[in-house]
Amino acid sequence: MFFNSLGYRRAMANVIERLFTFVDSPRERPWVAMGALGIFILLGAFWVNQAQVLPGVSVSETGLTDPIVDIVWDTDGDQALALVQSESDIGLMIRDSDGTWSALDCGCNVTAIGGDETQWLVGGEDGWFGWMEAGSTSISPRSLTWGDSPPDIISLDGILSQGWLIVESGADRTVHTWSGLDVSDGTSYPISSIVMDQIEVVSGGALIIGHDTTGANPALGGQTSEVLIDAAGGSGGAPQLILLHRGAGATFHTIIPTDDSSFIAIVGGGDAIYGVTMERNVHRIAGSIGVSTIAIDDGEMLWFNGENGLYSMVIGDSEPTPVNCPDGAPLDLTTASNSGENIVMFSEDGSTRVTIDPMAQHSLLRSLSLLGDLILVLTFVGFVGFGGHALLRKHDVI
Repeated sequence: MFFNSLGYRRAMANVIERLFTFVDSPRERPWVAMGALGIFILLGAFWVNQAQVLPGVSVSETGLTDPIVDIVWDTDGDQALALVQSESDIGLMIRDSDGTWSALDCGCNVTAIGGDETQWLVGGEDGWFGWMEAGSTSISPRSLTWGDSPPDIISLDGILSQGWLIVESGADRTVHTWSGLDVSDGTSYPISSIVMDQIEVVSGGALIIGHDTTGANPALGGQTSEVLIDAAGGSGGAPQLILLHRGAGATFHTIIPTDDSSFIAIVGGGDAIYGVTMERNVHRIAGSIGVSTIAIDDGEMLWFNGENGLYSMVIGDSEPTPVNCPDGAPLDLTTASNSGENIVMFSEDGSTRVTIDPMAQHSLLRSLSLLGDLILVLTFVGFVGFGGHALLRKHDVI
């Protein structure tokens, strides 16, 4: 056994000696250097490509045949209430914990949904207002004090006991708050060309996005203006509305409250992404692009779909990082939302769901980074070893 071990060691030493002799050969040295450089470049390209491939992603069929306009999830991200646009009207669909979707009849002409992970809110025409516990299969109507002519609810957000509304009566849209069953006086925006479309509760009040009809460009599909309004109020009085941003460009479509960030909200639109501070200052996020849908995970990483595909970006980065989705993922992603700890997006026709696990993304990128660093260190050690050996041989040290 001992002699077999000695023979093995001599053989390995002979192989290593021949390898070093080959590397030290003046005729072969340029080829060895070029080969090492090529391997180094290929390894780098491989790790960059792996870092861009989205891990923790699953693509599944929803069973739906119509686009999802809006959606709210429960705490675990298993059950959901969705506003679905069919060819003839808008309806409610509910998803159970098994992933099965079914129609939900509210006994109303539904127009909007809202709420949080524990309470889901529903608004409809003629002031219809209802709520349900997250995961429930039935809606309980509530009779808000509208007066003689209840308006249509355009957008709502809050909890059962209090919240914010945009309503429409005729051609006029007004903003209200509710507390219990009492609805405050309404406030319309003083510039008639500005139309308020969506409201979201944020720290210190609410934010409203809309569009300006004077900025409409028929060649670009009609609405092409950015409007962001701050809403403040309380004690049953009419809300106060202050214009925060008004500019040319594709309309805003998403408001994301961010309690644990330097911003109180992220606002996404067709031309850029903006952050709103507690002081209601509006900042265009550096490196942002136009997006069709956007969400933010618990690590404050933005996930959005742009004209050229899916991207991720940490606020403060100079530019977004493109993400290569696996085969089978749709390109027309929309209606991004937080489903438990995951980010969920749907195809435009509602038939396909893409689920992103941000924790898997962060973990894999960290692992790839550490493994890539290790390979680079080993490559450097190899260069130093071969170079040092050649230098010592040259000076007859060994």
